[in-house]
Amino acid sequence: MKKISFLAGALLMSGAAFAQGNIQSLSQTGNSNMGTVTQSGSFSTATGIQSGNSNELTQTQGSATGYGNTLNTAITTQNSSSNKASQTQYGSRNEAQITQGDGISGDDRNQATQLQIGQRNKAKATQIGGDSKSYQEQRDGSRNEATVMQRGGDFNDARQVQRDATSGYGTNDNKASIEQIGNYNKSSQEQQGVENQASAIQNGAFNEATQTQGSNFDGSFRSIASIEQLGSYNKATQTQRGDNQRATIEQDGNLNTAIQTQGNSIGGVGNRAYIDQDGDNHYARQIQTGVGNQADTWQGANSNTSDVSQVGNNNTSVVKQNHP
Repeated sequence: MKKISFLAGALLMSGAAFAQGNIQSLSQTGNSNMGTVTQSGSFSTATGIQSGNSNELTQTQGSATGYGNTLNTAITTQNSSSNKASQTQYGSRNEAQITQGDGISGDDRNQATQLQIGQRNKAKATQIGGDSKSYQEQRDGSRNEATVMQRGGDFNDARQVQRDATSGYGTNDNKASIEQIGNYNKSSQEQQGVENQASAIQNGAFNEATQTQGSNFDGSFRSIASIEQLGSYNKATQTQRGDNQRATIEQDGNLNTAIQTQGNSIGGVGNRAYIDQDGDNHYARQIQTGVGNQADTWQGANSNTSDVSQVGNNNTSVVKQNHP
């Protein structure tokens, strides 16, 4: 059980500055904390609170071509020690928030990075634990949302990227969320396109989740990807190209692997994929190329393997192995 560490230290600095209607506030309590704030533009707000020792904070608010530079908001709260936070906003009306530690001994050495280029994007990262990392990038888009919650353990890693495809498809109104409870879990989400949703929940240790929606050339539209893993050493991968794809992976146990691929370089529309694995050492893969395919895989007990490939349109597959 962690013991509360009573942080003793004098208030080193607390200030507010106003220029071009910008507001800046930084409060530091403890020793050897560092804060750097750079603002250009108008009516933006940058707030930092550091309570502990040897924390680092960098906040930058500037302009982006086509998006202006006004009304951005960046907030960071660091409780504990040796945490690092970086928030960079180029554009208008973006919102970024970082919370690291809750003042309990051991909730130290977290790193969080947020980069926003565009307008009306929202990014939030909360890390209650130690030695965890989060990276959130929202580039050349609008109204995207990214959320990371890492708690109840240490050494977790979360990465979220929402960016424009080279075809000019656009990257707007996407939502991505990661929640990791435990230790040494890793999640990665990348979205290119419009109105996509991705969620990953991992509870345990040494789990890995990877979700990709859209491609470097072309984006995806209104696709949904969901991963939930309970246990340890599980791996889940979802890749979606095309529009209106649906993919769900649920794994409860240990050492399971699930892979879902929907669409290809020329697209794909309206495919549905579902994998449910209960137990240990299962392997399931689903590949769908075409339109309107549906695949369902259920596996129970231990050490089952399923591999489903659907090429064409309106195919249906149902696999049940040792599962009610």
